Amino acid sequence: MRRRRRSIASAAALVFCAAVAAFSGPADARWTAAAWSDAHRVSASVSAGALETPTITSCEVRTLLNLGLVFTGVTITWTSAYEQSGVELRISGRTIPSSAVTPTGSGPYVYTATLSDDLLSSLLGGLLGSSNPVEVTATHPGSAWVSPAATRTLSVGGLLGLAGRNECT
Repeated sequence: MRRRRRSIASAAALVFCAAVAAFSGPADARWTAAAWSDAHRVSASVSAGALETPTITSCEVRTLLNLGLVFTGVTITWTSAYEQSGVELRISGRTIPSSAVTPTGSGPYVYTATLSDDLLSSLLGGLLGSSNPVEVTATHPGSAWVSPAATRTLSVGGLLGLAGRNECT
């Protein structure tokens, strides 16, 4: 009989341990990450940097024999705090190739673009009798940051200046 009591006691202990294990742990035994929620408010001022606007120092129209009648090109000079990879010259919304721009200096940099009527005509599709915005901007390579544009207007008066003056203002 003692043997029987021991096996009943052992079975009862086993059932008790199984019941404790079954009811004391979480119903879902998967691991979870702990999370806390605590409401705090923070206020701060945020300001963004801005790229410095280049400065166009000259925009000179070249004409045949300097008589002002037949447009032969334009020379645009500007200064910028940024290296050549960070500046862009556009005329009528078209970007002038960096190969047409000559940098000098080591900051601030001076840039000169001497553009012939042939180059401008091929890029812009004919300049005779037209008014074309000239824009120089600073850009931050690899980002969408662009400075405000320094601007001029390139006016081409057509053959013999019949459609107006050849000038850059």
